[in-house]
Amino acid sequence: MLTPSIDHLFDRGFISFEDSGRLLVSPVADQTSLAKMAIEINETVNVGVFSSGQREYLDFHRNDIFLESR
Repeated sequence: MLTPSIDHLFDRGFISFEDSGRLLVSPVADQTSLAKMAIEINETVNVGVFSSGQREYLDFHRNDIFLESR
C-alpha cells in the first residue's frame, strides 16, 4: 500500500515502479514537491518484489499512465 501522497503521484503518472520494485520518477515531476514529500530522487529506492498480477498492472501503468518526456 502507498501513502496518500505517494498514491496521488502514482495515480497521476509522476512515479511508477519497475517489476523489480525500483522506483521510477517521471522527468516532468516537480523536484521541489518530491523533496517536500521526502521522495529520494538521487538515490535508488526499491520497494521489493511484486506479484505477477501487480507486475501486469505495472506494465500497463508504465506504458499508459507514467509521464515521460517526449
